Amino acid sequence: MKAKVSGKEFAWYLVGATIAVFGVILMIFGIVGHHLNVASESNFIKNAEKAVIEGIKIPFDFRIWGILIFILGIAIVVIALAFNGKKADREVEKQLRRQQRQAALKDNTIEVKSAVEIIEEPTPQQEAPATEAK
Repeated sequence: MKAKVSGKEFAWYLVGATIAVFGVILMIFGIVGHHLNVASESNFIKNAEKAVIEGIKIPFDFRIWGILIFILGIAIVVIALAFNGKKADREVEKQLRRQQRQAALKDNTIEVKSAVEIIEEPTPQQEAPATEAK
């Protein structure tokens, strides 16, 4: 059975994957900048890293930022998968209940009761009025 992916679901996957890829790219730049064999003044990656640290006042290099951004992207994808998985399960259960109701309607020996409100049939003891002892 092929599952249809809604536009909203696809958008969340795309956003999460884009953020995760940006995190991986940032980690790669951090690693390359750390191992680049050029003078400190000529290392454009380290200079950009220093500018970011001075700008936001958080002493994280590109590798740490990349890891954090990657985790954020993966968390978005996992949450979207969990939410849409539950939604798909609810739809399957809904179709199953509909098929059961249709089968019950075709079979005249089975009485169809409301799915929302369960009607209890009174027992013979409940029908008889209770006599009070005087």
